[in-house]
Amino acid sequence: MQYKKYFLIVLAMLLLTVPSLVQAQDGEDILLYGGNQDIDNIDPATGENYSINAALRSLYDAPFIDRGTQVEPNLAESWDVNEDATVFTINLRQDAVFHDGSPVNADAVVYTFNRVLEINGPPNFRWVNIADENTAQAIDEYTVQFTLTEPFAPFLGTLTQLFIVNPAIVEEHRINSEGVDDFGQEYLRTHEAGSGPFVQGDRWEIGNLYEFVAVDDYWGGWRGEDHIDGFVWIIQRDGSTQLNSLLAGETHIADTINASDREVILNTEGFTLEEHEGIFHNTIKMNNQGEYTSDPNVRCAIAHAMNYAALPEVQDVKVTVLQGPTASTFPGFVPDLNVPTYDLDKARECLAASPWPDGGFELDYVYVTDFPREEIPGLLLLEGLAQLNITLNMVPMLWPDMVASCQDPSTGPDLINIYTLPPFADPHAHLFNQYNSSQWTSGAGSFQSCSFYQNEQVDALLNEAASTGDPERRNELYAEAQRLIVADQPSLWMYTEDSLTALNDCVKGYVFSPQYPITVLFQDLWMEDCP
Repeated sequence: MQYKKYFLIVLAMLLLTVPSLVQAQDGEDILLYGGNQDIDNIDPATGENYSINAALRSLYDAPFIDRGTQVEPNLAESWDVNEDATVFTINLRQDAVFHDGSPVNADAVVYTFNRVLEINGPPNFRWVNIADENTAQAIDEYTVQFTLTEPFAPFLGTLTQLFIVNPAIVEEHRINSEGVDDFGQEYLRTHEAGSGPFVQGDRWEIGNLYEFVAVDDYWGGWRGEDHIDGFVWIIQRDGSTQLNSLLAGETHIADTINASDREVILNTEGFTLEEHEGIFHNTIKMNNQGEYTSDPNVRCAIAHAMNYAALPEVQDVKVTVLQGPTASTFPGFVPDLNVPTYDLDKARECLAASPWPDGGFELDYVYVTDFPREEIPGLLLLEGLAQLNITLNMVPMLWPDMVASCQDPSTGPDLINIYTLPPFADPHAHLFNQYNSSQWTSGAGSFQSCSFYQNEQVDALLNEAASTGDPERRNELYAEAQRLIVADQPSLWMYTEDSLTALNDCVKGYVFSPQYPITVLFQDLWMEDCP
């Protein structure tokens, strides 16, 4: 592999020196990206959120790739599916190579799939209950066959997130620094082992920035008229900071612009605002195993103390209040669910049925530091809970620390504001990882499952739906599961928000993807006369 030899980025200690970074480049197109969230884990078996997925799509390849509104073959060249959706045979491209030059073959796919199953981290929700250690088999060097334990028609859609790792690199670093066999998790958390269009650069600093370098002779080629020589993901949590950096030419893309700054972008020559209705769900997850929030009457009181109708007025981006666990624009939506509304009398009635009828206790509300969109709902809830004599403590936290707190109910906050984004267009992609208790009782808790919800009936319904081939029956199962979930009230379903991504017009090749509404497919971008 021949990478850009002279991708030398001279950065000062903090983000204020970004202009000098641009000036330091001579003849290279380095895209500077203002990102709201850290990239704190790039292990494909354990890392998952919008920023991590943006990095994984850059460093690794998967059998298929989301490109705009389409799912396209990537490592896959052709495929075949049997009639009952249990056997999926994929013929791989024979020209794909890892960054060390070794082939991306069927053995690597099988190794990667089995590693995900064995580690059983958050990404495994796609395949739990439909796959086991015998599912993936190498038929020959470039043919892999997946024989599922149960039918699962959307299986191919899940493979956009099966990022193939280099087995040799994982095995070399299989034992961690404490002498424990962690299947390479410690190493891959901060080091890539992929075949993607980019490799890691020298700067990889959690809380600050992440540097990616283009692979000039990337095996998959480059989609656009040209390609960027690399990009730097710069952490800018505040929308105003993103706006100012973009307009000053210090960055080229800002992924989380405030709605209040919408007109500024639209009225400034040389910039484009991409505004799209999204499936980015915001919820406040309540710890269903917590001291107070384990009580369904307390959860009922909290749910009725939230002023949902005020959310579109106070948020700095266009939002649509949810009418249940699933947005109306996503498969599996169930209309006319009995979701709570802002009703303090009903809240008092619920609280009166709890062991704490007069309140008198405190709850922690955790949200991302310097992120008003998560802070504002907490302030609304604080006002409502004060009327019930319940104190809500506002606890800002860095995103990696929030994720870590969700590993176990004992460390999970009372309430935590979480954004979730279904990775493929199927109810399983949205409901299973949040509401099937296997997602946290197995010890693999994630931000998705941070309500620590457990209902055996819901588990059974979601398990059956995942393995049922009849679309009508699947819809019935998902609808019944959501009715039970709403009755238990494990979370406050807040809203979906439109995405607001701003770009310098010198950036070319951007195409909106519903599955990745607030980031970009870096490999398809190129730059023309950028500052």
